[in-house]
Amino acid sequence: NMLSKFQEDQMRRGSMILTIVGILLAVTTAVIAYVALVRRPAPQPPAATATPEIMVEAVIALQDIPAYTDIPADAVGTQEIAQSKLTNHLLAPDAVIGRRAGRTIMRGSFIMSDWIVDPEAVVQEGRNASLNITPDREGRPRVAMAFETTELGGVAGAIQNGDSVDILISYHLMDTQQELPEPEEPALEACPPECPQRRDVLAAQLLLQDVEVYRVGAWLLPTPTPIAEGEEIEGEPQPEPVRSRILTLLLTQQDALVLKFARESGASIDLVLRGIDDHETVRTETVSLQYVMTRFEITLPADPWRYVVQQAAAE
Repeated sequence: NMLSKFQEDQMRRGSMILTIVGILLAVTTAVIAYVALVRRPAPQPPAATATPEIMVEAVIALQDIPAYTDIPADAVGTQEIAQSKLTNHLLAPDAVIGRRAGRTIMRGSFIMSDWIVDPEAVVQEGRNASLNITPDREGRPRVAMAFETTELGGVAGAIQNGDSVDILISYHLMDTQQELPEPEEPALEACPPECPQRRDVLAAQLLLQDVEVYRVGAWLLPTPTPIAEGEEIEGEPQPEPVRSRILTLLLTQQDALVLKFARESGASIDLVLRGIDDHETVRTETVSLQYVMTRFEITLPADPWRYVVQQAAAE
């Protein structure tokens, strides 16, 4: 009996140990499962598909372009650039070819719109005149020269920027070797009004041809008056034609000297306006009284050299 009781006690203890071990294993498994679930990273959303960058063609310099020179066709090309990086890039080669560089453009640089000089803007804004002085049609260098005209001598204000004009002059030639007859009655103090005087000959000539008018009016324009805040402008401002007696002409250095001499010698100077596409050089003859009488077959009076054209009295 004692043996049986001992065996029963041993069995109860073994069952209890197994139960405790089972409970511990169950608790441990539950804890491990909980920790694994808690620490498992949350599911990531599917990665978004990257949108491809839009590329556009922009103008690029294929060689170094010096400042203030015209840009030839072989100096530029195009290269792709991301559209998001565009600022004031020029996109078409036609916007560059034949234009003038306002700064030195290095090879490989994208060309920006503010790097190009607009000849019309130079004239309209009245600044940076030297950027737009180009050689003439024969390749001769030119200079800009100011010239003051009148309403009559300046084609009644019709001359505008970029026009071509011819310059006419007339002058009086006096024979300094002319022998004057003695007055009929010598004056005591001075010759009377009827005292013989030297006669001069009026001649008119085409002086310079196809002269380009760079600009009409002064170059330094006044700053426009700012509009007060809240003040409204009635209607669109209408540009008015520029009317000024001051012209800036483009001439070769030699022709500039010719015009300076004519102006300072007291010759009468008039401008005549050419057609927009008229650049032909013509030959003319000096016009004098003899030329007019010969060409138009005016009958000469006896001893014609005694007569001169009497100027009309001013009204």
